[in-house]
Amino acid sequence: MPRVYKRKTSRGATTDVLERATSEVGEGKSIRAAAKDAKIDRMTLKRYIDKKENVPLKKTGYDAVAEAKRILSDGMESELAKHIKNLADQFPGFTTLRCRELAYEFAKRNNIPVPDSWSREERAGVDWLELFKNRQHLSCRTPEATSLARATAFNEHNVTLFFDKLASVINRYKFPPNMIYNMDETGVTTVQEPKQIVTQMGKKVVGSVTSGERGELVTVMCAVNATGNTIPPMFIFPRVKYHEHFFRGAPTGSIVTATKSGWINEEVFRVYLEHVIQLTNCSKDHPLLLILDNHLAHVSLKSVEIARENGIVMLTLPPHTSHKMQPLNASVYGPLKTYYKKAMDSWMRTHPGQTASIYAIQEIVHETFLSAMTPRNILSGFRSTGIFLFNRDIFPQEAYAPSMVTDRPNPDEQSDQPSTSADLPAPSVTGPESSSRSDSAVSPSHPGYVSPVEIMPFPKVMATKPKRKHTKVKTQILTDTHEKLLLETSHRDKEKKMAGELLKKQGAKKQKNNSPSWKAAQRVTP
Repeated sequence: MPRVYKRKTSRGATTDVLERATSEVGEGKSIRAAAKDAKIDRMTLKRYIDKKENVPLKKTGYDAVAEAKRILSDGMESELAKHIKNLADQFPGFTTLRCRELAYEFAKRNNIPVPDSWSREERAGVDWLELFKNRQHLSCRTPEATSLARATAFNEHNVTLFFDKLASVINRYKFPPNMIYNMDETGVTTVQEPKQIVTQMGKKVVGSVTSGERGELVTVMCAVNATGNTIPPMFIFPRVKYHEHFFRGAPTGSIVTATKSGWINEEVFRVYLEHVIQLTNCSKDHPLLLILDNHLAHVSLKSVEIARENGIVMLTLPPHTSHKMQPLNASVYGPLKTYYKKAMDSWMRTHPGQTASIYAIQEIVHETFLSAMTPRNILSGFRSTGIFLFNRDIFPQEAYAPSMVTDRPNPDEQSDQPSTSADLPAPSVTGPESSSRSDSAVSPSHPGYVSPVEIMPFPKVMATKPKRKHTKVKTQILTDTHEKLLLETSHRDKEKKMAGELLKKQGAKKQKNNSPSWKAAQRVTP
């Protein structure tokens, strides 16, 4: 039998037609006349009415047969589907094989008869899983790789702390939307990801030409504001020295610099900060709010001093949350990368036999910059992150589900007794009331009932003592006096440490030069 049966004839009648004819009979019409008007067989309508009077019918025909052969009740299937969805929200997720094993264990623990094939393989069948997915509106999706740091750092506590600080600076300085900026950098490479092409059906290997196996990366730094405007970008080339031809084809007003790695550093960030100051005309009388991440290049004493002198209030995002809370990441850099891949693909087709170097990137970014940096995309980013218009409740509770794995009581509020994972309440999953044939034997309210949560609990990290004490980075207003003093202390400690390491190296070198073995080697060496 096929996995999803499809009728090959149009004989019989649907449930809707039978219900309409039954209602006409109830209003006084004869069975013969109602069947003739509905264009169905008289005896079919009569049998349907007789069955409905004795036993309430939910389905007819092949659907009724499938309903009679159901293994799990409606309530149990709903509870199982809800548990699978909750696990997917927390990012562990289940493969199809694991879902089949869980369904078999669920039925076995509740003493529900299962087919022999289930018992033999110790998992539910493939056909059952397909029908279960259709009934519960489930589908198989390829998940996006998400680091553990991002999954756990985006939690309600960190988000609330950021919005508290954002509300405080907005109330203090009364920033207009044109003075609320977000700044971040992204990387573009000379090797693009090819797009789909049309080719022969059934062909196993399909290729597309790229510039090389591994490309060179150029960093592009952008800044946008809450009115949909953007500041010309800065390009950071992986070169030791800067050359004038780096400007060729770049967007109007852009600035270009070079570092050995092609990545941003403290000095390069200060250059772009001065670029922003020049184009926005910000001052202490006309302050500007700059929202950025906690990259080490952004959090430097000299940058904070420049910002304070020119009326810039620097607010950092919580660590590892930029994928959710940064406007540029939310709605701008995604389209920019998509347009860039298409433009690089077109460049390779219009320049056959040539490889794209980093000096072609400015022209390609110029084309994509105009398409991606639109007011619609920028405003959508500020709105979807709750920065402007201000909305601290922009993220629903379901968005924090991945961080539940590491949820622990607040150390300031809990008692002196150490907490374990058993002290933390597990999320409850309660299925709807069941109305299927097997609910009378096993239901969520039955004393011997075993729920999917008991079979496969939600993952939870055990509370452990920290091995070493380290400073936890949080969202902060870098230009506040308190934060600036902490940066000065950290800067002094860093300089002392570097000076101590330098003296240690010089002392080791001097000791080596004064050793008898080194002097003897110098005398022997011509």
